[in-house]
Amino acid sequence: MALRGRQAALAAGLVAALVAAPSVRNGFVQDDHWVVEQRSFLQHPGSLAALLTEPYWPRGFGGVLWRPAVLASYALDYRISASPHWFHAVNVLWAAAAAAALALLATMIAGPTVGLVVGLLFAVHPVHVEATASVVGRAELVAAVGYAIALISALRSEQRPTWLLGVALGTALAIGAKEHAATLPAAVLLVFLARDLGRADWRRTLGAALPAAACTMVVVVLYFVARRAVAGGAFTPGGLAPGLRGLDLVDRAWAMLAISLEWWRLLLFPVRLSADYNPAQLVVTTGLTARHGFAAVVWIAAGLAAWRLRGSVPGVAVGLVWLVLTILPVSNVIVPTEVIVAERTLYLPSWGAMLALAAPGASLRWPPRAKAWLLVLVLVAGAGRSVARVPVWRDDQSFFAAQERDAPRSFRTLWLEGQEAFRLGQQARGERLLEAAAAAAPEVAGPRDDLARAYLAAGLWAAAVQQLRTSIAVDSGRAPPWGLLPRALLGAGDTTGAGDAALLAARRFPRDETVVDGAVAVLVAARRCQEARTLRPAVRCPG
Repeated sequence: MALRGRQAALAAGLVAALVAAPSVRNGFVQDDHWVVEQRSFLQHPGSLAALLTEPYWPRGFGGVLWRPAVLASYALDYRISASPHWFHAVNVLWAAAAAAALALLATMIAGPTVGLVVGLLFAVHPVHVEATASVVGRAELVAAVGYAIALISALRSEQRPTWLLGVALGTALAIGAKEHAATLPAAVLLVFLARDLGRADWRRTLGAALPAAACTMVVVVLYFVARRAVAGGAFTPGGLAPGLRGLDLVDRAWAMLAISLEWWRLLLFPVRLSADYNPAQLVVTTGLTARHGFAAVVWIAAGLAAWRLRGSVPGVAVGLVWLVLTILPVSNVIVPTEVIVAERTLYLPSWGAMLALAAPGASLRWPPRAKAWLLVLVLVAGAGRSVARVPVWRDDQSFFAAQERDAPRSFRTLWLEGQEAFRLGQQARGERLLEAAAAAAPEVAGPRDDLARAYLAAGLWAAAVQQLRTSIAVDSGRAPPWGLLPRALLGAGDTTGAGDAALLAARRFPRDETVVDGAVAVLVAARRCQEARTLRPAVRCPG
């Protein structure tokens, strides 16, 4: 019986679900706490409009990303259960849907056999674990599902224009989950060319693709217009990756050229995985190094292979173009992002890499049994590595242990070790580690915030003031240092400065209850009751 696209999709979806299933035992870890667990509006949304006008990150964290599709899915989860195991179970379903949809897309442009191989390789890829094993990884999964739906609908819309509705809905789902779906208009052109390569004139193919591409473009533009209204910036990144501050486009591109070797390693040889790719574990340099030269050779070789095989094995060229297209938004070249490298961001790009591998593999003149056994070995190895990696996101302790093991020199590891040292009462060691973290990533304010909290607890008011002012100078868009500064100034004896800082903090973050309540307490202590009542009319003042 001939293999069909739906069968390939079903097989890929089932394998992806089996590989991701162990993550159901995981809890809320790291970013899950701030994005999902501690967001009361997700548990009790006042209205759909209120849900759709909330930024992805809490406003106290800057709140410039807008991902309404993902937040809506979390709110729906809370309607059923607040257990993290339920959230992870839903992620398993999203992972299965993504693998199935992308496998179906592969069959439409490369045939059922190649589509099945691509789908299976994608389903077991170890680089996906960060996306499937953490709750916040759902953004990658939902975006991939929407991306695939939009492209499948685009290919079908040529015969039935009503499929343009699927293009619009898929694009809305994808861009509402993650911003890299802005590449969909170009991806539509790519899949049309991939399907018709060598069979039709490229001008006719592009003409057939234009209605669907235009449909995706309209949705993407509307998203960024709405994002500007909600989050205050259409293209503002959620943060700036440590090591990239002060670099222009050319310098960022040069620095990321060397770092791109990590992408290739993770996509093709994902044996060593890491919870962290930050300075000083990963070196960001604009100088000329051996890694720059090696990376240039790799990219040139890939480009030459794609060009030479474009006629005989077009899947190589299509896969590599997909890889470049989907990795560009997270490459820090055109728009800087808040991470240098993150395994979860390779989720969608990995489909292109798997297509570039599967296409020449299918054309090898090997006995079918030999190719089948090779595929089985690769799938077993990938699935085994993926399943073994899932417990890293079991809880914060497991994640911290993995971070110490995977990236002992990273500023984030030093930061977490410093927090743990203070928790254990090891004041001197905690101070040393947090100072080392701040030195490794001076553009990250978090370690200074925690050091200031430790100084506040010890009554070292002047030292706390210094750290908080430095933190605000580094990143003035975050609420925590603004909320702590008035208290530190008050402890240092600067009553006037404390009151002024309290008013300024409350005005900057009027929706942050912690900041406003802290400001009121400081104003009352500074005997500025009338000003305190402008923030909380019912406040009582002594005397």
